[in-house]
Amino acid sequence: MDSMELEKERGITIRSAATQCRWKNSTINIIDTPGHVDFTIEVERALRVLDGAILLMCAVGGVQSQTLTVDRQMKRYGVPRICFINKLDRDNANPQRALKQARERLGINAVFIQLNMGTAQDFEGVVDLIEEKAVYFDGPFGEIIRCEPVPSYIMEDVATARKELISRLAECDEEMEFIFLNDQEPTVAQIHAAIRRATIANKFVPVMVGSAYRNKGVQLLLDAVERYLPSPEERHNAGFRVRRVKDEDGNVSNVKDGQVELMTDDEKPLVALVFKIEETKKSGLSNYVRVYQGKMRKEHLMNIRTGKNFLPPKLVRMHADSAEVVDEVRAGDICAIQGEVGASSGDTVMKAGPQSGSQFFSCEDMYVPPRVISASLKTKDEKEQSRVRERMLAFMREDPTFVYYRNSETNEDIVEGMGELHLDIYVERLRREHGLQVELGKPTVNYREIITERQDFDFVFKRQSGGAGQWAHLKGYVEPLQIDMSVEKGVKNKATARCSNGDIREALQKTVVKQLERKIFVKGELMHAPVWGVHFHLNGGSMHEVDSNEQAFKNATQELWETLLPKLKPTLVEPFMDVEMTVPAASMTDVATEFSKREGVVTETTVDGPDAVIRGETALDTMFGFISDLRRLTKGQGDFSMQFREYRPMQPYKAQMRMDERNNDLGRKTFKLSD
Repeated sequence: MDSMELEKERGITIRSAATQCRWKNSTINIIDTPGHVDFTIEVERALRVLDGAILLMCAVGGVQSQTLTVDRQMKRYGVPRICFINKLDRDNANPQRALKQARERLGINAVFIQLNMGTAQDFEGVVDLIEEKAVYFDGPFGEIIRCEPVPSYIMEDVATARKELISRLAECDEEMEFIFLNDQEPTVAQIHAAIRRATIANKFVPVMVGSAYRNKGVQLLLDAVERYLPSPEERHNAGFRVRRVKDEDGNVSNVKDGQVELMTDDEKPLVALVFKIEETKKSGLSNYVRVYQGKMRKEHLMNIRTGKNFLPPKLVRMHADSAEVVDEVRAGDICAIQGEVGASSGDTVMKAGPQSGSQFFSCEDMYVPPRVISASLKTKDEKEQSRVRERMLAFMREDPTFVYYRNSETNEDIVEGMGELHLDIYVERLRREHGLQVELGKPTVNYREIITERQDFDFVFKRQSGGAGQWAHLKGYVEPLQIDMSVEKGVKNKATARCSNGDIREALQKTVVKQLERKIFVKGELMHAPVWGVHFHLNGGSMHEVDSNEQAFKNATQELWETLLPKLKPTLVEPFMDVEMTVPAASMTDVATEFSKREGVVTETTVDGPDAVIRGETALDTMFGFISDLRRLTKGQGDFSMQFREYRPMQPYKAQMRMDERNNDLGRKTFKLSD
């Protein structure tokens, strides 16, 4: 369903596409997602709203680095899946090896429900292990299905595989266990029912085989989607009751007030999630929506995040880049609202007007991985700067893993994302889709600043030299906060104040917290990177009857932080990546040696005939320029992919070196880390 010019030119999927089809007695909403790790947010938000998934695996490559990422994403949202081992028509196809890797590397209970008859040029069809029949795909497009008895040459393999299927089902399904332990032969209907129950419970993954390119096995895969994956009514969809509260600055936000089960019921109040925003020349702005509860019609709706009402200009059902206008969308369906409605990815939509019991609901958040790379962006014609900014802000609405901003220190435009390809694609879209001439600077790594020690404080700040002065007394402690270093969202720091109002007025306590949250945690002292993993607690202090004011407590908080920092033993954390290199077997040793020189740790090597796969992990900043060395060592035949794993603390010597380099480039005084 690739429709972008860049997708067709580069042979990769860049953004997900949705469509809907009828298959026998069911309506199936399909979302096709990218395979490249730089566009992992497309997979993330698709899995957030899907009821079931098909995990594609290559019969030649087996479990690859992106397979691991997709597996983690499926597990994060508890999405039941069918595994389809594809490309059986290719040389060196080995579905048994792919199955073994799925069990060992993904840790899933993957079991064949089909066996292939031949591979590569000899791939002629599959054997259905449940109904014990051979299935062939005739016609120029494999569209004619022909069923025959199982060929004699594969009967023994079929009998063995069928026994394993029933045995593994008995381990995870009570009804099949009863049949198995009583030495009964299950019926075809009983096997199908057990597979469905175990798949929906995420205890079993049925594995199918075929060749999508030659349309062999695709019809049976659609049968399995209808037969084994859950309908919307069978999925647990949790949301939250929310209360809208206003802070002292007049800003309104939503506060979660208990979990609620969203029911796939047309008669319930509407609850829908905007999971993707996309803008194209053909369709304009499209807000992709999953309706969890109730019906969506062209009537006034409310964005729960903003509290604003809007009237959908048009409701459509998308088919790749084509749109079909619809009057209503029922619970469980996916649609798009076309036109500007002020929404962002992750917004919850309800019907405008009085809610049941004045309650508002919000869908669960979507996981967003951290942005690990940044680069400067230069506009060749300064007159086009405003247009570049406009388009970049539009891209940010489409993609939560892409950020554009102006660096006030360097007076440069900066873009951040998941990798070099990710940034390249957006720059290329500026050129092709909008005729804007821009250049991308040298990429740099996005570091984070952390602390490693706890420190109590009892700090007096005073600037008094006659006339109005400033005075503040702060007591409390700062300590490291345990956080998840693999995610962008979520609590990264904590600033709390629990003082008696007689010691420090509540308004001034809030001033301290704001200074931390809006300035100190946003731009650290080491190299102006975001600060992570800090718990700052104010539990005492005092005020001057005249000279204690908001500015005094702002300045006191800043000076306190700068004074405490050396004692907190700060350092940097850097993004670590899982790396997978596919190379000729003859080059494996040379490539592994080069990877090790770049501080890489090889975790696994596999050799299959003329090819080898090297897997390992290393810091992102060691991999710039690696592709050139890889191509040189493999005479142009090697390739590699990376995916973000987590942020990890840097070695002190390396952290100091990176700080000195960046601060010297910007003419800033550098911080000296303690040993």
